[in-house]
Amino acid sequence: MKKITLVIISLFTLQALFSQTVLTSDLNFKIGDTYRYDGYLDVPNIDPGPGGANFTWDFGNISAGTYYEGNSAICVDPSTTAFADSAAVTNANICIRNLDNPNFGPYQYYDCNNTSQNLLAMGFLGTNNNSFTPYSDNATALEFPFTYGDSFDDTWELLMYYIDKGYYFWRDSSIVTVEADAYGTITTPAGEFQNVLRVKRTRIDYSWYDYTGEGWVPDEPFTEIQHEWYAPNIKVPVMIILEIDWLPGYNVRYLVDHNYSTGIEDRANYHLEIFPNPATERVTIKTDKLFNSVCIYSITGQQLDVAISQTGQLHQQTIDLNMYPKGVYLIEVGFEDGNVVKEKIIKQ
Repeated sequence: MKKITLVIISLFTLQALFSQTVLTSDLNFKIGDTYRYDGYLDVPNIDPGPGGANFTWDFGNISAGTYYEGNSAICVDPSTTAFADSAAVTNANICIRNLDNPNFGPYQYYDCNNTSQNLLAMGFLGTNNNSFTPYSDNATALEFPFTYGDSFDDTWELLMYYIDKGYYFWRDSSIVTVEADAYGTITTPAGEFQNVLRVKRTRIDYSWYDYTGEGWVPDEPFTEIQHEWYAPNIKVPVMIILEIDWLPGYNVRYLVDHNYSTGIEDRANYHLEIFPNPATERVTIKTDKLFNSVCIYSITGQQLDVAISQTGQLHQQTIDLNMYPKGVYLIEVGFEDGNVVKEKIIKQ
């Protein structure tokens, strides 16, 4: 019997070690979510590598290209935005815009549902440069569930209207293949992320422009390949590498800040106490429901440890923090009913 028990334990251990990230509707944006990317333009020597299993990508040091600090984005109610009167916007439930300056920059309108994320429309506000377009057939960003080996094809068109001058100036038609082609561990300039899923987007683009209002001029078609790395419990990719066939280098973005959590949003049915907070050596987790896992994450979303102690108390556990440097962390409590709750703690 002991040998059989050990075999069963080993099988579960192997399953945990080689578990693959599955993208689900938990990634859908909610009003109030924020995030920020920094990046580099024209990077000549970065290689996303081939697809496959159990890869290790090290992009921790980017030695070339032009660095820039990105603007924070926020998810808001579409009905409160500048393009709320558009028919396409009425079908959206999330708009992503500039956090600090709502009067400048892109507005992206999404329909986020249980089976997919779809970009419905896009607007832009700027000095004498206001424009708007709906997407025909919608542009599907993700389908759910989505994991290693999955793929889907998508087609869409846009027709951008120049609001200030009163004519259409850009038409774009795209054929897109989206595939989850690799998984493993990635290091970005912001840190290391384990058990990431890489999504590869290959887009063939045909476009026309009319910058004078006198007629359409066809542009040369091009191919764009974008690699995105998704880490557990983070709604946006932790790193994005974009290659366009007519550009000499790569464009690179990496996640440096975000403020949201996946899992349940309504905590009314879950009484959770984590004390003391701030803490110096250890914290105690106390709940009114049975829980079976506790994970510790960095503030960037990197899973650091599965840290449940072996006290046998399924309503209360004490977590040792001595191995962690001072800073802000997220503790995720997984309940037996499958739901999770996250709480920030401060290690002093």
